[in-house]
Amino acid sequence: MLQIKELVKRSIRRALFFSVIGGLGFLAAEAIIYFGVRLTGLDYIVPINVVAALTSVSIGFFLNEHLTVRGEGDHTGGPKGVLYRLLKFQLIFALGNAISISVQLLLLNWFGVIPVIGNIVGAIVAFPVNYSVSMLYVWKIRP
Repeated sequence: MLQIKELVKRSIRRALFFSVIGGLGFLAAEAIIYFGVRLTGLDYIVPINVVAALTSVSIGFFLNEHLTVRGEGDHTGGPKGVLYRLLKFQLIFALGNAISISVQLLLLNWFGVIPVIGNIVGAIVAFPVNYSVSMLYVWKIRP
């Protein structure tokens, strides 16, 4: 019974850390989107989103690698292993970012919702996919 309690406690802690770190990456993305739109207008919203996504996912990966999953899962391979995990993390988040950007563009084009707000909604929708798939395939942490 104690092992199950510890497993649940560790899983909740990991999910909370992942959320907070995702929030930091999200703030970086929001800043890039905000200033990108202010500087270039909505004509470049998709390239701005791509730059924002790649930047925020990289920030999130390195913080998660060193804080959230430190001491858990797969951290092998030295620098090549880190780059391989970063690539997997980027690919996994590409799905989440596609969901997030699609929601953002739908809200912008159909309802006139500003991109920063649409990005918040999109990130919330994409979170469960990003968390569960990255834990399983990047760090090989089973629930």
